[in-house]
Amino acid sequence: MSVKVIVVSPADREQIQEFLDVHGVFPFEIYGDPELNVYHEMGNHHMSTVKTLLSVGADLIKGEVKISDMLPKEKDERKHFLSAVKNQDVNVQGSSWVFDRNGEVLWKHMDDSPEDHAKVDEVLKQLQK
Repeated sequence: MSVKVIVVSPADREQIQEFLDVHGVFPFEIYGDPELNVYHEMGNHHMSTVKTLLSVGADLIKGEVKISDMLPKEKDERKHFLSAVKNQDVNVQGSSWVFDRNGEVLWKHMDDSPEDHAKVDEVLKQLQK
């Protein structure tokens, strides 16, 4: 099976470079979409800031997550994380897509919430079809 992975981030080029400086080189291309043009065209949606805060607050209250778990421990990673939260639209929900060579959609997963990302195993399963 031959596949090509492309990542579209709501970050600008400077933020993507900062990410790569902190986390290292990735084996696929990362494109920036700070104006969210691709996100909107693909049908992604925003959660309201209130709903995002309520979601995080509920997880904190239930003990499912701690604030210390949200912030990276390593100094450079934490600095990048806080910069991303400050400079990017953290309320936009992402999606995962599998296209054939002709650009036809074979599968997609639209995130409903920050926790609702497509699992890698599910994407790999779709690629094997």
